[in-house]
Amino acid sequence: MRIPLLGALPCLLFAQAAEAPLAFEAILALARPAPEQWRVQALLAERGLQTAESRGLLRDAPTLSLLAGPRRATGTPGSTDRAVELDLPLLLAPGARAALEASLGAAHPLLTEAARREARLRLQTAYLDAWLSARLRALREADLQTVDRWRSAAQARLEAGADPAFQVALVEGERLKVQQELDEARLQEARAWGALTALADLPAQPRPLADPGPLPALSGAGLEARLQASPVRQALLAEADLEARGLRLKEAQALARWSLRGSYAAEGEDRVARLGVALRLPRPGQAEAVRRGTEAQLRAVQGASRQALAEFDARAEAAAARLRGFGPDAPVPDFARALEAVGLRLQEGRERPSDALPIRRQLLEAQMASLRRVHARHALAAELQALLPEVTP
Repeated sequence: MRIPLLGALPCLLFAQAAEAPLAFEAILALARPAPEQWRVQALLAERGLQTAESRGLLRDAPTLSLLAGPRRATGTPGSTDRAVELDLPLLLAPGARAALEASLGAAHPLLTEAARREARLRLQTAYLDAWLSARLRALREADLQTVDRWRSAAQARLEAGADPAFQVALVEGERLKVQQELDEARLQEARAWGALTALADLPAQPRPLADPGPLPALSGAGLEARLQASPVRQALLAEADLEARGLRLKEAQALARWSLRGSYAAEGEDRVARLGVALRLPRPGQAEAVRRGTEAQLRAVQGASRQALAEFDARAEAAAARLRGFGPDAPVPDFARALEAVGLRLQEGRERPSDALPIRRQLLEAQMASLRRVHARHALAAELQALLPEVTP
């Protein structure tokens, strides 16, 4: 018998290691790029392309034309004419491009950091939701086992003639309700795990999740100053400035009319070189329409920026106020002993199911409320960590 046991021991240890609770840091290492990060990369790439297309004094990329064709003249042998033409559309607004390039350089690290923080917050919120749903499901399963034991005790007392039949009916009705609540808890756990796997490379089946752990150290001074220095707030300002600079350069590109043109041609024995300028004539009212459209878009960008900043301030202040209202951190109470005491009194006949069932539900709801409180505290702390340079209640 010793050999099979020794052979099974590594498998048992491997199974235990495979089912080790997943901490948030382990999930963070498996995170996928979030939509916020892709959006930022697309915005930065678009503005980078805009600066590249207007590099130097050019409004757009040069146009190179190659022309060739036969020459026929009476009494002379035929020949082939060749010509090369170059069109250089000019952008006589170097300040607009330089401003966009400087704004892009300043916005790149800010937008990238803000997107990383928002992605981490989204993942941490999904992890906390999955952790809470798993703990609530476990409580429902334990509650169902408790009700099953109490039903057996009530049935035994009915058969002994100590209690009337309606006491057993009360427990059976309560069991149906507990079973339905357990089914809903399992469905909620599956949904929460699915939301988590959408953000990280995790298995399809739910895995045990480690507890969130203690809250980070909090300090309550200088919330407004930290708000002003928040990377997320600075990113909102940088994004608005980047959009405004991009609109100004786009306006300058739309209003640019001049081009520099040159050509070189071989016409029989002759060689002809030309250099000149071209003016693209605007349509009536086109320039004024471009300016009005740009100003309207700039006002829209400024309005959206003010709204985003106001929402940021309200979001951070509300999270700090709510977290401050929770008071000191406290461990989740365990009502298992209280439930055992009630069950023992039920078996001994000192309590009837009609009296014990409401007490059991109150204890269960108290423990669930305590878990939800832990979830809310950690969710608020995670939000503040994402919004502020330092956690500030």
